[in-house]
Amino acid sequence: MKLLYSIGLLTICLSVKGQFNCNFKIDSCALPLQKHKVQVELMEVPIKKDYYVQFIKNSEKNFLKIIVSDNLGFGNKGSLLLLLNKKQIYIKTIELKIINKTSGYFLLPLNNNNYLENIKDLGITKLIFCEKNECSIPKNDTEQIKKVANCFYIAVQENSKSTEGKIQN
Repeated sequence: MKLLYSIGLLTICLSVKGQFNCNFKIDSCALPLQKHKVQVELMEVPIKKDYYVQFIKNSEKNFLKIIVSDNLGFGNKGSLLLLLNKKQIYIKTIELKIINKTSGYFLLPLNNNNYLENIKDLGITKLIFCEKNECSIPKNDTEQIKKVANCFYIAVQENSKSTEGKIQN
């Protein structure tokens, strides 16, 4: 009976793990220094209240896009603090760009900093815009952000290794 129970438990664990995939989807996105939307590869995590966290890859450049549906100050510029459990990412000035009347987004570069490594290890637990408008992220969403950030991190690392190999040859 214990063997049958163990096999059943193992099957359930593997099927739950199998539901999470690390595949990119193709979309278009407005990026800095681009006049028009460009085609990108992204991994997305839906979180509470129709918020989304997207990890975006465009050629050699990588970005974190956080889409919010609460008006934290659409169109305004200010500081952004991302809390990652005990660590934090502080952006001195960023714009909450408008998508439509009910949503906006932050776009942060992920190259030449350790943001992605910290997010993959700790997730995002809260964001605070302009030092007063805040949004807490539930623990299960934080765990999903960590998983997707880890997938993105691995994909980016593999991509940079293959690019380095081509340069050296």
